[in-house]
Amino acid sequence: MPSESRLADGNLHVYYNTGYSGWCDDWSGEAPDWGSCRNQVSSLWNNGYPGNLDDVWVYWGLNYTGARRGVYNGVGLSDLRRWTFDANTGPGSGEWLNDNISSHRWTNLP
Repeated sequence: MPSESRLADGNLHVYYNTGYSGWCDDWSGEAPDWGSCRNQVSSLWNNGYPGNLDDVWVYWGLNYTGARRGVYNGVGLSDLRRWTFDANTGPGSGEWLNDNISSHRWTNLP
């Protein structure tokens, strides 16, 4: 669970429930298909190592397709019902992130 005292572990952590409960999976690399976590996640935490490619794009579709939303390094989203995919980024734009993410990849957000 996110906290300022916890050191980066290089992973994107995803949880079935809000408030970082009900662990689903962790990834240190990209995931074109979230498998059993696909469209099942209600909170997430980017605990990647600071530096190059430390931010994450989460995607509405498989294989990094459709709408996307950026999550900066160190940021946790404890309730995905409060966040939507970015506007005008493809199918799924403006939809809620909650139970609606299929894939992710590491990136450098502006």
